[in-house]
Formats: sequence, C-alpha cells, structure tokens
Amino acid sequence: MPAARAPRAFAFTLAIGLSTLAAATFAQQGPLAAMFADEQRRDAALAPSFATVDQPATAIAASPLKVYLGAGDLERAFDRAEFRPDAAIVPTNTELLLMAAAPATQRVLIQRVEKQPDVMRDLDEQLAARRKASAAASSADPGPLRIGVDSIVVQLPRGGSDAAGQRAFPKTVCLVATDFPKGGAVERRALFAQDRVRKGIAACLEALDAAGVTSVVLPQMGAASSTVQQNDPRFEGQRVLRECRLINATAGIALGIHDFAPKRRSLREIGLIQWDQEINGMFKVPAGSRAERTAQAAYRAYADQIKGAFQNGLAGQKTTSSDLGGTCAAILNP
Repeated sequence: MPAARAPRAFAFTLAIGLSTLAAATFAQQGPLAAMFADEQRRDAALAPSFATVDQPATAIAASPLKVYLGAGDLERAFDRAEFRPDAAIVPTNTELLLMAAAPATQRVLIQRVEKQPDVMRDLDEQLAARRKASAAASSADPGPLRIGVDSIVVQLPRGGSDAAGQRAFPKTVCLVATDFPKGGAVERRALFAQDRVRKGIAACLEALDAAGVTSVVLPQMGAASSTVQQNDPRFEGQRVLRECRLINATAGIALGIHDFAPKRRSLREIGLIQWDQEINGMFKVPAGSRAERTAQAAYRAYADQIKGAFQNGLAGQKTTSSDLGGTCAAILNP
C-alpha cells in the first residue's frame, strides 16, 4: 500500500509545484502583458496586429525587455488600474499647449489630469519651466520643441502622491512633440523621418528608465492623415497614404526602442498601442458584404507590414519601400 501511494504523492507534489510556479509567473506579469492579453481576447478579429519581441538582457538588467505591439486604446491603460504602467510616452505639440487641438491623443491624458486641479497646476508649472529653457524657434522648427526630437518628462504630481487614490494616469509621463498646435505637421515629410523620430523616443525611454520606471506604454504617434471620408472616391488612396504613415511611425518608434535597449537599467516592458478604432476605420466593412473578404485580406497584409517594420526597427534596421514591395516610397524613402 505505501508503494502504491507513492506515485499519487509525487503527482500531488508535482501539481502543487506547478501551481506555485504558475502563480509566481502570474504575479511577475507586468501590467502591459496583462493588458495586451486582455485586448486580444476583447477583439479576436484584431489578432494579426499583435506581436511580442524580447530585447536581450544587459549588464545591469538581468531579465529581457518585453516589447509588445498590439491594437487597443490608450484610455484602457490609464483607466484600468491593473493595466496602468509606471509611465507613458504621450504626444504633444511644439508649443506645449495642453488645450490645443493637436495632437488629439494628448487629450487622453489631459482630460484625466484636469479633474485634479492641484496636479494640473503642477503640470502647468513644469511645462512653463520647460518653455523658458527652450531654444528659440526657427522657420524649419517652430518651437519651443522640435517635432520628433524634443521632449519633457513630467511627474504627476511632483512628489509622487497618489492624489487620494483618484489618479487615472501614470505617475510619470514623457511628452514628445509630434505636431503643431493647429495640426498639419504630418504633411511636412522631413519632420517624420524615421531617424528623427527615433531620437525623441530613445530620449524619452532613457529619461524614464533613469527615473526607475519598469513599464511604459505609448500610442502609435505622428501618423495622423488627412480627414478620410468613406464616400470619397479617393478613399482607397487616402487609406494607403495612412497605412504608409502608420508603418513609418511604427518603424521610427521601434528604432528608438532599439537605440535605448542596450542602456536599460530598470525598464522591463514597453507596449506600443495601435488605436483599434483607426484600424477598424481603415478596414472594417459590414459583415457579409461583398467587400468583406477583400477588406480582411487587405488588413492582414497591412498588419504583416506593421509587424515587419516593428521587428526591423527593434533589430536596428530602417524600413524602406523595398521592404514593402516598392510601395510607400514617398513616405519611407525621404
């Protein structure tokens, strides 16, 4: 009888060991890993837009850096405590005007911060100091911030208090310039060269890493296109233009992550969010329509191109039109 019980005892011990390991793994899972897993379950149709790439450990950071690409909404990373990272990289404009129309993504942050007047005041003071310290604007780079290059790290608020538990935003934010206050910067191709955007992203990541953060989320930025009307006969051409701009933005961001990664100390995960509503606006058609199969094929091809630009950038390689079969030359080959 004792001999017969031995296998059962071993199996029970093994089960406990495995469950303990699973629990430890879950406990170690960062907020962005949890968010991107949840986003995939939330809309399975967007599964082609997801990818994960590990960047190697460094002499100081023993574990690899997890870099996530996915589709979702930046608001969920702010509003859900279990998904909220230590920090975010958020687009702003060259004048650091928080109430300006552009870039629209900035409003995701400001709408939440302004609900806490003390934190909003503190943010305004930090930005005012940055404006005073900025170089004079030029015709090529109307300032005080240069698009794609300049940024500022702010604490929300300084001192790190949790504002009575009402915070719905990360404690640390790097604001990087991606537009003019009234918009239109994306039409100036030179401002969105991959080698330029990578500088701003790398600088943000280095500053956030130095502040000790472990997780950073950022939206696909600097890629807004002209207003697209689905009843416009040029809609297909406008969609392709937007695809090229989004691929270019993704490539520049990934290059910035690559440049930063060897210097990493504390950062353990980075999440790049493609706005799900933008993807659906580009490719979604009524279910069962004659165009559904064509739209799905176009979306899968685009998702593969985005992932290719993402992977190229993380490997330190720029994405050119030759990577896309000769398309997007005007955007990708300055």
